[in-house]
Amino acid sequence: MKRVLLILLLISLILSGCANPGTSTYDQATFDEATVDEATADEATEAPTEPPTEPPTLDELAQAEYDKILDSKLKEDICVLDVEAMQQYPDLQAACEAMALTAAINYFGYDLDRYAIVDDYLEYDSSTVTGYAGDPHYFYNGAGIYPPGMVTTVWNFVDDTDAKLYPFDTTGLSMDELYRFIQAGCPVLIWTTYNRGMPYFDGGTEYEGTWYPWFDTEHCVCLIGYDTEDDEVKIADSWYGTEEWESSGRFEDVYDEIGRFSMILMDTSKLRG
Repeated sequence: MKRVLLILLLISLILSGCANPGTSTYDQATFDEATVDEATADEATEAPTEPPTEPPTLDELAQAEYDKILDSKLKEDICVLDVEAMQQYPDLQAACEAMALTAAINYFGYDLDRYAIVDDYLEYDSSTVTGYAGDPHYFYNGAGIYPPGMVTTVWNFVDDTDAKLYPFDTTGLSMDELYRFIQAGCPVLIWTTYNRGMPYFDGGTEYEGTWYPWFDTEHCVCLIGYDTEDDEVKIADSWYGTEEWESSGRFEDVYDEIGRFSMILMDTSKLRG
């Protein structure tokens, strides 16, 4: 009987040991799964990483600066840039645009001589809109060049020398708007007439929706200052090779009559950092 009881006891112990197999292992697995689920949920709520943005291009920086200047207000009644006029005589008789541009470029610390633009960078074309038509050395053989061609001329210079300059065709802006660029240190090329006589038009060309008239007294000067109190502007004029004050009213009348053709030069050295 004792043997039977012993056998029954052993069977009872064996069965009780099998009744709870792996309970602790199951609980650990359940905990591990919950931990994984919580980690996954945390990752899902994290903000996605945005890709790095590209730095602005020079075109974007220059355009932003242009817009900023145009939206600014005049802070002073008088402003004059230290621009030295070039002289188109005796051997660059029809190169007024090139002389005005040379004066503007040299204002930024460059040292171009009288011939650099005409000989090396001036854009030539049969159309006075997109290039210089004729020979700028002789008054009666040279016609001229409008802002689109002069902008290309500046890029010719920049590409060759890596100059930190940026041209903008500002055709259509009022004189008051152009004063803001003078205030910001940007010389302005203005298409006008010799001695500011009213123009007598003789034909013209349409280009990209703008009408470019032609007239025998076509002239280009560099606007370098303004005085709103005395109603004067200061001009670097290669016709005389001088910088002089003159009536802003007369100057503006001629500018408006021709069609408001102008361009500015901007220094980009600070924009590039």
